[in-house]
Parts: sequence; structure tokens; C-alpha cells
Amino acid sequence: MEKQRVEWIDIFKLLGIVAIFCGHLGSETGGLHDFVFIYHVPLFFFASGIFAYQLEKLSFGQAVKKKFEQIILPYMFFVIITMVMIILTTEEDFYTYLRYGKQFVVGIRNQMYASSLWFFSCLFCMSILFDILRRILKKRILILIACIVLYFVTIFVFPNRPDMQPSWIFNVDSACHYLIYYAVGHVFHEKLIREKSTEANMEEGNTQIAMKRQIVLLLGIILLTGYAVLIYLRKDIVGQLLCQTIPGMEYVYPVIRVLLLILFNIVLAKMLVGIGKLGEIGSQTLWLCGNEFVVKKILNAVADILGFEIKIASALSAILYAIVMILVIIKLLMPIEKKLYQKFIETLRLEK
Repeated sequence: MEKQRVEWIDIFKLLGIVAIFCGHLGSETGGLHDFVFIYHVPLFFFASGIFAYQLEKLSFGQAVKKKFEQIILPYMFFVIITMVMIILTTEEDFYTYLRYGKQFVVGIRNQMYASSLWFFSCLFCMSILFDILRRILKKRILILIACIVLYFVTIFVFPNRPDMQPSWIFNVDSACHYLIYYAVGHVFHEKLIREKSTEANMEEGNTQIAMKRQIVLLLGIILLTGYAVLIYLRKDIVGQLLCQTIPGMEYVYPVIRVLLLILFNIVLAKMLVGIGKLGEIGSQTLWLCGNEFVVKKILNAVADILGFEIKIASALSAILYAIVMILVIIKLLMPIEKKLYQKFIETLRLEK
């Protein structure tokens, strides 16, 4: 079954990829680095949660098989590509490369040579964990409550906070921590996917009511944009006020802040619908995510040949460099890798 394509969601994921690429370029990007690190990981889990309903008609075994084929097989493929790139760009002994390979097998974030690949194993574990909760608890609200509880368990009970110091194989601890965003995406998936139903309701309703809704929506967008700007400028007035006036809010507000920034990206993505091939590019986030390490090595090698150094010194240069990375992956790497991946799958005899 092929995933239903929704253009704004593909653009939403593209915005997430740009945020991840910019965040991984280092603190030299200034406020952009701190800003994107607040939400870029939860954004992808939220987006994945929107399509969690596609497992509902499958048995548990079928669901695991489907996710294995969608996530772990590409992960294995990108690990091979990444190991080849590591060997081509470093001068290590056999046992060092063996250690790097073991790191990919264990798959713990921040303990891998190319740590950007951690997302694959974490998403796989998260998908399976959520499917188990869905089968046991049935109702969305109960699933969401369970994920909220699990989030606080990772903060107060786990020996290390998974968002800061992950330590479990295949990032199971990180999956438990970020599962709350996957669950929120699932809860609102019908409203997010079925855009036309809201438009139809507005046409059937009174014109005056529709105008009031548009005014409220515009005001909400203005407030949300203002909030995002304040966060970027490190002036979180809302957070300071809430945390000072409501006991325990310092544990709850980080989730609220992330969800508000995700909502801001949703608004931005919907505004970008219909512009060029943004949606088409955003639909290839699996390949973009898997090639981050590889494309950086390629661009650095090209820069060395041409005799200059790539220096990222501002938010603008980070965004431009991220766009270049995306274009190189889409235009150069992806066409070749898709053919190689097909051969990889055929070799494993998973397709007739």
C-alpha cells in the first residue's frame, strides 16, 4: 500500500530536512542552530505519526514486516553507502572500521560515526512501540495519555535523559521520549490530511461566519509567527511567564513550545503549496536524511580539489548550504542510489 501523498505534508518534511541540515552545521550559524534544535527531530516524528493509521488493518506481524521494509532495509543500504564513504575519506585500520560498523549495528545516537542515521532505528522502534500501544489501548486519547506518561518517565525515571544522553540499543529510549509527538500526529491525522472537508464546511456556512473564521485564523498566524520570531531571538517571554506562574510548567512547557513551532512550520508549509517542486522534493526525505553524511563528504572533497574551504558563518549561509546539499542529493546521488537500492533488494530476494 502506497502512502497517501499530501503536498503540504511533503513540504512540511522538506522544511524539517532543511532545519536538520542547518542544525548539524554547528553553532556558527548563530540563533538558527539553537532555534531548529528545539523542534526539528520532533517534527519528523509528528509527520510520521500522521500516517500511523496505515497499520491499523494489518496484523502485528504484517506491521513489523512493513516497517522493517520501509525503514530498516533503507537503513542497511545507507549504512553500506556510508561505510564506503568513511573508508574513502579516512585512513584507519581494519579494526577501527569494524568498530564503526558495530556502532551502526547497535545504532545508538551520538555513538555512531555518522550519527545522522540514528533517526532510522529510532523511527522503527517508535512505530512498533506505538502500534503495540494502539492494539492494547484502542482509543486515541488513552494512547496519547500513555505516551505523555512515557515522556515523563524518560525524564524522571530513566537513568539518562534520552534527548540529551541516549544509551539504549537502536535508540529505544529516544523512541520512548519522542513518542508523544508521534502520538499527537496520529490524533490529528484526519484533520490534517482531509483539507477539503474544512473548505466545504466553510462554503456551506454563513459568509459572515466564514469571514470571522478567516480573521481569527489570520490573527492566529500573526501570533504564531511572532512567537516563532521571539524564540529565534532567544526571547521566550511566553515560556518565562508560564514557568514563573505555574508550578511544574518547566517540565510541560518544552513540549508546548515544540508543538507551537511545529504548528508554525505547518502554516509555513501550507503557504508554500504550489511553488515549484517543493512537494516533490519533500517526498524524498528518506533519501535526503540517509545521504546527509555522504553529501557533506562529497562537497568537502570538491572544495579541496578546487582549493577553497567551505565556511558556514551565518544563518543565511547555512540555509544556502543546506539547499545545495539537497540539490546534490536529488540530482546526483538519488538517481544512482535508487538503482543500486533496487539491486540491493533483489539480492536479498525480498521482491519477485
